[in-house]
Amino acid sequence: MRITAIRLRRLNAGLKTKETIKILGISQSSFYKLEQGRMSPGAQLIKRLANTYKCTTDDIFKDLRITGKEKWN
Repeated sequence: MRITAIRLRRLNAGLKTKETIKILGISQSSFYKLEQGRMSPGAQLIKRLANTYKCTTDDIFKDLRITGKEKWN
């Protein structure tokens, strides 16, 4: 598994996978998709991530490369 920015943030917070899954209240598969960058979390999960990793929601947006610049048809 590659080291993504969000995974590095968890590791720097000293959290293990199972305890993080429990704290965030998400499934193991969702957790892995999130850490691999294959899932875009909703606002509530972004807030829980920021609280868990003791950072700002802006930091989470940067880690997950969420820009808010979506294409509208």
